[in-house]
Amino acid sequence: MYRLFIGLLCLLVISGCANTTVSEPSPTPLIPYPAYPVEPIPTSPDASYPGPDSSGQSQATLFFYIAEPVRVSDSQIQGGGPPQVPIRVINLSRNNAVIADTVVGADGQFVAPLRDVAAGDSVAIIFNEQISSAFTREQLQPFSVQVLPSGELVMSSVVVAP
Repeated sequence: MYRLFIGLLCLLVISGCANTTVSEPSPTPLIPYPAYPVEPIPTSPDASYPGPDSSGQSQATLFFYIAEPVRVSDSQIQGGGPPQVPIRVINLSRNNAVIADTVVGADGQFVAPLRDVAAGDSVAIIFNEQISSAFTREQLQPFSVQVLPSGELVMSSVVVAP
């Protein structure tokens, strides 16, 4: 009985596979991509990218960053941003506790003390609006990565490594 059942099953499979036909898809006509005119790259020394915006400040200089990795054992936090912008280093994981207040140097770099952090804490730099600056909140808002409930602009953040 078992052999008869296996034999019938094999016949069914073989007969089912023998009559299958696969229809070929019909070819579609080839349509070339449109050719767009290519403009030559300016070679004059005064042409650069990105150009200055209407305020005279280059958009690329408004970029903020924190040098990674930031470790618990580090005594300082380093990074960069637009020259002469006042920033505040805060611990987002500890109720936005202020770690340090500093100003980005003329070279676009900053160094601030790092204290009271633990592995896994999120440390951030925010634009310090309480100190006068060449930049306004409106100029820096598009470059912020987050806005805190208090309205402060978070410009960059990292997680502290062990």
